[in-house]
Amino acid sequence: MASGERTRDPEFIGQAFADLIEWQQEFPLKVEGAKTLPYTAVLQESDPDRRTLIVKLFRPLPPALAMGAWFDLVFATRERRYEGRISLVDRAGYLRYQFGWPESLLSSDRRLWKRYPFRPREDVYVTAQDCELPYHGLTGPLTSLSQGGFSFRLDRMLRLEDGLLVRPRANFFDKGRALSPIRIHGLTREEAFEARGKIVRTQEGDSQIHLAVQFNELGEKESKLLSRILAVREQQTGRGTGGAIGAGRRESSGYHSPGAGEPEADAAGEAAPEAPGDGEAAGPLAAQPAALAGLEPLLRLDRRSAKLLLVSQNEQDRAAITRLLQAAGFWRLETAADLAEARAAWDQSLDIPFRLLLVDLEDCRREGLEPVGAVRRMEQLMGAFGGLPVAYLTQAPDPMLELLGQPGLSAVAWEGADPAQWTRVLDRLLEFNPG
Repeated sequence: MASGERTRDPEFIGQAFADLIEWQQEFPLKVEGAKTLPYTAVLQESDPDRRTLIVKLFRPLPPALAMGAWFDLVFATRERRYEGRISLVDRAGYLRYQFGWPESLLSSDRRLWKRYPFRPREDVYVTAQDCELPYHGLTGPLTSLSQGGFSFRLDRMLRLEDGLLVRPRANFFDKGRALSPIRIHGLTREEAFEARGKIVRTQEGDSQIHLAVQFNELGEKESKLLSRILAVREQQTGRGTGGAIGAGRRESSGYHSPGAGEPEADAAGEAAPEAPGDGEAAGPLAAQPAALAGLEPLLRLDRRSAKLLLVSQNEQDRAAITRLLQAAGFWRLETAADLAEARAAWDQSLDIPFRLLLVDLEDCRREGLEPVGAVRRMEQLMGAFGGLPVAYLTQAPDPMLELLGQPGLSAVAWEGADPAQWTRVLDRLLEFNPG
């Protein structure tokens, strides 16, 4: 079938549904004319004689929804994309519903990158900054990823100049709005994946906003890294296995799901994920490079000799942070209750200068102030420390702090922190030279 053609052939429709059952591909199912977000569905049974389908949803339909209600479905099979309309027949069990077959299927094939779904429990999240004044920071969990772009659920939005929270609205995110930088955290064990992009679709429903973003001109390094990440994703999911890491990592179909907020990619063709090369690290499974492993004794010595200054008012917070620093090998530590006391300690340490300033932001958060807002209030006072690199500490991770984007500045969470990630951030700051 060519794109734009419609078929009523029951044998063709039956085979398409048989493929969906065999491969267990997820697809969106949306109530016709409704503004709610689509339901994620998996086809479990197809009866060609009775022309009925049994579909499992990942969240229940409203109890008041009338039988006979129309739904729009979009799915892909054999590298082609189809649209159809089905009607609700009955409930068939917990999260299982019976639908009638569509009268026809419309071929709406587009050459798109293969997409891989992500669930919130996988803890892969996005931070991004828009490129129009006043700059805003955006963050939320990743919902899908491909070589051409990604989609995410917008959970928080704030104005970066003062850290004030902003209530996001769909009409704010006009198509083509640029986002830079973009960071996707949790795809690898190392640093975040960084890119630039533009918004290509906004979906609002159920009090949530989903944004679809298309990558802009990925560099060779970023493109290869993304290919390796997706290749690992492909290996983890497998075809028709339900996924090696749970239902949330089943193989995605290769279609564009408008309801799920995925990108309308402009890519000129499909690209198979690039397999990791010989000796190359493969995405989340990457091990520590041998070169860094050889430097570890020197890094441990540098941590032990580095003199740090910690600003933390709360005694319990200060004790918890101190224990974490000592466990990471940082033993030369002085503490201060506020920046004024820290400045006095700075003035008295001319013989052995401090190499790193750590500022705990939890007291500001307890007072209802966003961490970015607290940093903005401190910025003038920070100039008194002569360009000393700064690590802003929060009890739980705050992705917005990563958008401050200043040299010699990083943010790290101290409760339940990953020791490797903690030491990696501090090691990088210790190497910072303001000159």
